[in-house]
Amino acid sequence: MRRLSPIRCASDREQVQCYLLVAVMLLMLVLAGPVRADTDWNEFYQFRHSSTLPGNMFGVSPAGQVGFDGALQQNVPVAYTPSADNWVLGYNSGSNTGSVEIGFSGDDVNGTAFIGLGAGRPGHGMYGSWMMTGSDIAEAYNFQYQLADGGQRGWAVAVGVQDILNQRDDYAGDPYGARSIYGVATRPLNLFGDSYLTVGWGDGRFGSSVFGGLSVPVTGGLTLVTEYDGMQVNAGLALSALGGSAEEYSERQRWIALGYFGYSGLDRPVVGLVITKH
Repeated sequence: MRRLSPIRCASDREQVQCYLLVAVMLLMLVLAGPVRADTDWNEFYQFRHSSTLPGNMFGVSPAGQVGFDGALQQNVPVAYTPSADNWVLGYNSGSNTGSVEIGFSGDDVNGTAFIGLGAGRPGHGMYGSWMMTGSDIAEAYNFQYQLADGGQRGWAVAVGVQDILNQRDDYAGDPYGARSIYGVATRPLNLFGDSYLTVGWGDGRFGSSVFGGLSVPVTGGLTLVTEYDGMQVNAGLALSALGGSAEEYSERQRWIALGYFGYSGLDRPVVGLVITKH
């Protein structure tokens, strides 16, 4: 499938707007840590590392195609929504300590396995995902619908619900109450190659707060991620496990594997592996 081109900030005014958007996002990331530093880690415990929403440890292109290309974050949903014939399968393991931990449950680790499926036409996709965690209440269902594709220059807009059936804890040991509704917008930028800016607002696990993130390609197979998810600042690197450029994958590959390493709250390591098919 042919990739949509990122925004080209052709005019001086548009260039200034692009830089201002990035400056505001970076300022929000810097200030968010001290503002939410007292947030109890047990609040929305199962959604602290990566939550299987569109763009979480896998890319979604403006055309609704999953893979390495497109907007990619750790724990912030992107507005680009997988369309029909796109699916993802993945696992992530988040540490509750300062060291890397691999597993599903326990005092030191919070692990999640998930599968997600896209439906609908490109630009107006519908995405549903199922996530299984290593606790007594073992699953949650999520849904996102893209309202506007944004075209070549504008904002793509989507709405979604995390944990539709309200099966997760809003606080560890106090079951139920984790249903979270959100709205999100994403646009490509032309400041650092095929980079993407995402901003949104959500209640529940988003802290009834503004959230947002940036994904910036470092090389053809490595993307830098930084974000504020409403409760904490996260950062990490996504790696194309197949090697080569994302553009080459979009043209010739239907199966793509991605690896991820990052930090939740900038102090708890999280690792992930995702397989996508388009």
